[in-house]
Amino acid sequence: MRTCQVLLIAILFLSFSQINAQNSKIETIKNLLKEIPIFDGAKIDANQPIESINTIAKQKAAKTIIFTKENIKDALSEAKNYKYCIIIVGNHTIVKVTDIKDNAMSGSWGTNMPKGEGYIQKGSLVSTNGYINNIIGNPDDQVRTLYFFN
Repeated sequence: MRTCQVLLIAILFLSFSQINAQNSKIETIKNLLKEIPIFDGAKIDANQPIESINTIAKQKAAKTIIFTKENIKDALSEAKNYKYCIIIVGNHTIVKVTDIKDNAMSGSWGTNMPKGEGYIQKGSLVSTNGYINNIIGNPDDQVRTLYFFN
């Protein structure tokens, strides 16, 4: 009987910990995007928070550009016309551009890259910030989408 009680308590504790971790992911992503009104009250999947934001952004963005090394310079130039910009890489990385004017040359992208902050999902959400080229990685075949919001 005692073993059964200990096992039940352990299962409840693990379940509670898992729910807290999922809610924490949602709150973390919501906090990152709190200034962008479109995401206020958005329903975010705790298991795939970045994919959830990607789905919402596809529907609500003022403009969307899938960028590559060849068009990144023009895409970032377009960003100057919008109040908010986020980048989503695959379903694992989200970056909010925080300062379009503070930028540094990226050799791999061949253009100046602005500052940003965001998260990379590696099981948990890993916080990252700096020039966006250091967050989104080197040009490759991953889909990188830039969403613009007013």
